[in-house]
Amino acid sequence: MQEPGSTRERLVAAASEIFARDGFHKAGVREICAEAGNVNVASVKYHFGGKLGLYRAVIESGANDLRDKRPVAIEGASPSETLSNWLRQFLELTLIHRHHHPFISRIMQHELREPTEVLDHMVGNFIGPVHGDLARIIGQLSGRPAAANRQTAGMILSMCANFETSRPLFDRLGVKMPAEPAALARFANEVTAFVLHGVLGGNQ
Repeated sequence: MQEPGSTRERLVAAASEIFARDGFHKAGVREICAEAGNVNVASVKYHFGGKLGLYRAVIESGANDLRDKRPVAIEGASPSETLSNWLRQFLELTLIHRHHHPFISRIMQHELREPTEVLDHMVGNFIGPVHGDLARIIGQLSGRPAAANRQTAGMILSMCANFETSRPLFDRLGVKMPAEPAALARFANEVTAFVLHGVLGGNQ
């Protein structure tokens, strides 16, 4: 295990800031090494196999910080209550935990605009299982074929994730995204009602 202040840890810390600012493609290895304390450029290859490996380590570090906060399907008295439980957790993850994370939200904005192969890893290990859980809950509500539930789940995830990535726009429109638990609980109830109406229409 690396000790605090090790070359590897300093590289990850420096890269986190620079990847968050510039994205993977524009970030420079030399600048990262200078920011990490003028470490040798060869250290990136030695510790991570190259720039992409360093980028993967940065994202995995952020994902590990948030993994324990990912939503779980807490079964309620009804499928609607299960959905409500799940959406509250997901919105807490995106609007509070991810918002206050020092870099992962900004890095993900770059990654979605200009994907790398790291996105495939994230889908397989984090985003995909989250999507699958939501699709199953939607299926309990709708009784529709699995493909339709997966599409609906994708729309819901996109909408909820966009609340955080579009926060600066919403602020300028006078629409405040919640930043603390009490406000988030109210907001989650509104989102749940919206989703339920979309999935069930008037048959709630």
